[in-house]
Amino acid sequence: MEEIYQRRSIRKYIEKEISDEILGKIIKAGMNAPSAKNTKPYEFLVVKDRQNLQKLASVKPNAYMVKDSNVTIVMLGRKTTEFWKLDIGAVIQNMLLEAAHYDIGSCWIGINKEQEEIIKKEFRVPDDLRIISMVSFGYKGEEKENNNYFEPEKIHYEKY
Repeated sequence: MEEIYQRRSIRKYIEKEISDEILGKIIKAGMNAPSAKNTKPYEFLVVKDRQNLQKLASVKPNAYMVKDSNVTIVMLGRKTTEFWKLDIGAVIQNMLLEAAHYDIGSCWIGINKEQEEIIKKEFRVPDDLRIISMVSFGYKGEEKENNNYFEPEKIHYEKY
């Protein structure tokens, strides 16, 4: 699966719209990630409006790429099991790989509690949902070499 090696964090985008069809496939790929006890604790806040993208970008200094993205998805979740955050991480990874399949750049952006509260208030996110992160998407305005990491010294068999 070449997308694993092609996927890079892209922070520069060109002005080209991601079709609703492809965006739907990216989200569907996320929804097909595994989750503990099949609880599927995720929800997606899809942001496309340029003013709203600017608001999201202003919440976190190193989220500048959000303002130029075609779409940013704010990943929301409910604590359904002790593994709910891992479940949402799997959702995000699936979306990143599906985006890479369509040669769409993406960047996974962490959110702290203070930033979460700002976003929740601005975008009227219900209190029972947590914001885990944001993921920006757009056609690439920069190219990066493929990943090819392999560090055998980090692999341990049977015992450390």
